[in-house]
Amino acid sequence: MILRFCEVSKRFGRPGGAGRLALDGVSFEVGPGELVGVFGPSAAGKTTLLRIAAGLLSPDAGWVSYKGERLDQMPTSERKRLRRREIACVWPSLEGQPRMKVIDHVALPLLVDRRDKRLALSRARTALLLCEAEQCREMEMLELSDGERQRVALARALIGEPSLVLADAPTANLSLLEREAIMHLLSELASEAGRAVLATSSDAESLALRADQLLYLRGGRMLGTEPSTSEGQLLDFPSVLSRRAADA
Repeated sequence: MILRFCEVSKRFGRPGGAGRLALDGVSFEVGPGELVGVFGPSAAGKTTLLRIAAGLLSPDAGWVSYKGERLDQMPTSERKRLRRREIACVWPSLEGQPRMKVIDHVALPLLVDRRDKRLALSRARTALLLCEAEQCREMEMLELSDGERQRVALARALIGEPSLVLADAPTANLSLLEREAIMHLLSELASEAGRAVLATSSDAESLALRADQLLYLRGGRMLGTEPSTSEGQLLDFPSVLSRRAADA
């Protein structure tokens, strides 16, 4: 198992105050070659979940493991090393200077990690090809469309050959065709290289296109794959089942 959450809770607010409960006893697993989607409304706790999975935040209760080791107990230096080399994060805002060439933007993580420049550029070209964005290589960042920016963001995340990819709302603001293409790409990145991929969205339909498993998050609580309120009424989300269960 690559990533495991066990009864993870996280609260934000001033010490001693009530604060806001962002995650409440969340448990799930992501294995090699698996794409897991987490969907739910705004402020459900999706981004907090990804930040904890990346080692950027520590849970207040419960624990998180990465490849069998407690991520939440690792020193800050080790968690930073993992984010440089094993855990890739794709956030909604694409960083980079507007006039920077795409190839340089994608290569930057390896250069910051003091890798050889020729190696960094070679891997950047390979990552862009894998993400079907090789035509963007010599473009400047400001010239990219929304779909191209998402592909470039994925290429940059893959340059370190990670075991775990965390993607926050990777299909936001994309057309239907672009959403399908990005989800297809994420699925291939998981299955063909044995990576674990965890992606979030407020749109269950986007994730359902390719996800091996769909998890519903609302108010910080994981409510399973068929969301319902405590009164038993269905929420305004489609009922979904994991592809793995559907294929069984």
